[in-house]
Amino acid sequence: MRDGCRIFFIEAEDDFGGQAMALDIAVDDDAATVADYLRALDGFAAAHLADCYGCDGCCHERAPLIAADIAQMAEPGAAYPAHQVCSALASYAVDAAGAADISLRRADDGSCMLLDGERHCCSRHLTRPFVCRSHFCLPQSDRMHRLRESIVNSGLDELTRLILAEEDNGAPPLDGDFCARLNAADYPPGGSAGASDYQQLRIKDIAPAELWAELTKKED
Repeated sequence: MRDGCRIFFIEAEDDFGGQAMALDIAVDDDAATVADYLRALDGFAAAHLADCYGCDGCCHERAPLIAADIAQMAEPGAAYPAHQVCSALASYAVDAAGAADISLRRADDGSCMLLDGERHCCSRHLTRPFVCRSHFCLPQSDRMHRLRESIVNSGLDELTRLILAEEDNGAPPLDGDFCARLNAADYPPGGSAGASDYQQLRIKDIAPAELWAELTKKED
């Protein structure tokens, strides 16, 4: 299997002006995908980090969804998978500027609805979304942070585009006036378009040119 991404430790300045260990990423293959990125993270965690089973601190944070999450989170055979996932698991809103926000729904205590409160772990760990898979309780380099942010922003826009397309094709409207408040022209096909899962989602198609140059820069 191709190793398109590498995750490694670097020394970075902490909030107090000292030095701390942080995660960094490099991309070694122009065809590297988000699936390669996640495999690199999993391999690094298995080799270097303690198992976080039983720690649910990150399960109280906002967890936006992306289009590539839908394939693994939807019920098999769903006619309108984006609608099925959002209806069952998501909160969705449109801000005053017309931008969509779609994220995992919260329980009354502010925790993720997928959190098993007794076991302090995700009830759908194997099919959790990208933002959860790519989270670590460690500082990250600037380029690693920007890559994760680019994947989430591009994927959220694509998910919004998919929801609009599904309703155009007959999907029952989501509750409220979510789609009615969106302008489809604000969501043209972007870097995540056409990718139905992480393996089809190329990092090069998502990362801005300056970031891509940083990710693929050869070390001296």
